[in-house]
Amino acid sequence: MENIFLLDKKTRNEYLGQVNLTYDDLRNLKHKNKDEIIKQVLYTTYKPNKYGKFCNGYCENLTLYLKKTYPEIFKPLKENIIKSDLRILSNTYVSIMLFTSFLFSLFILVGTIVVSAILKINIINSVINTIVFAFFAFILMCVGFYFYPGSLAKTKDRKIKNDLPFVIIHMSAIAGSGAHPMAMFQLVLKSSEYKGLHSEIKKIVNYVNLFGYDLSTALKAVSRTTASARFKELMNGIVANTQSGGDLKIYLNEKGLDALSQYRMEREKYVKNIETFSDIYTAVLIAAPLLFIVTLAIINIMGGKIAGLSLSTISNVGTFLVIPVLNVAFYAFITALDPGR
Repeated sequence: MENIFLLDKKTRNEYLGQVNLTYDDLRNLKHKNKDEIIKQVLYTTYKPNKYGKFCNGYCENLTLYLKKTYPEIFKPLKENIIKSDLRILSNTYVSIMLFTSFLFSLFILVGTIVVSAILKINIINSVINTIVFAFFAFILMCVGFYFYPGSLAKTKDRKIKNDLPFVIIHMSAIAGSGAHPMAMFQLVLKSSEYKGLHSEIKKIVNYVNLFGYDLSTALKAVSRTTASARFKELMNGIVANTQSGGDLKIYLNEKGLDALSQYRMEREKYVKNIETFSDIYTAVLIAAPLLFIVTLAIINIMGGKIAGLSLSTISNVGTFLVIPVLNVAFYAFITALDPGR
């Protein structure tokens, strides 16, 4: 305990972060006995969410009933929560989903009734329409919550795929020095250069150092919950290689070259797609608006309207609504194609 106070700030914070403690917590634990420290430090790996605890108080029974009745719906959700590294239990997440969606629909219901009363709109018709709208709002909110962990898992998968070739090469260099396989993961974690794989490698190190697993068991445990199929294949390959007595350096070197080749091919494909879409962008969002403005100018000289709308209205809608929305949509589309995101 005394030695940790002698460490530099960065190293000390890394150790404290692995056990969910702050420096002030450590100072408070300094004068406690060893058994209390072990109980409060080594095994405090999860802190309950206060809002989740509150939601469980109201929705836990409903959550358990739904998960028991419709396991085929909630099993993928549980898997995505684990893969996305959301620090929350699946039951608590479902309770939060139900309770938050209910609050949102209730807010819409009450707000619409109040506005209708202020504007002196027919309350009965307004309430009926609002109840229907609030119901659909509840469903949409639940759908959003349901697919959110899956979206996080896909994002994490892309980040892992982006960092994986360089991590394998780094590990291959360490293995070539004759270091113990566990040292590969410790040194890669300590480097803090691979953000996409940081949480996965941290799990491996914690399984070994904190929970006492052997390296093979830790790798198998992480491979079962990772969001990346490629990282899972790598972990299983390392396990098979170490257990069969193979040359880990050769295996990692081959995997690194293969992963780097795939990375290069994906980048080249992305660049070619960008070239294609840049031509589309030039035609649709640069040339077309100019032609649109010229056409409106000619029609304005001749006089008249288009579909009953004045030229100024059409011009304003096109300039301040259509073109900006198309630009934003195009940016979002290009960003989604980026293999590095």
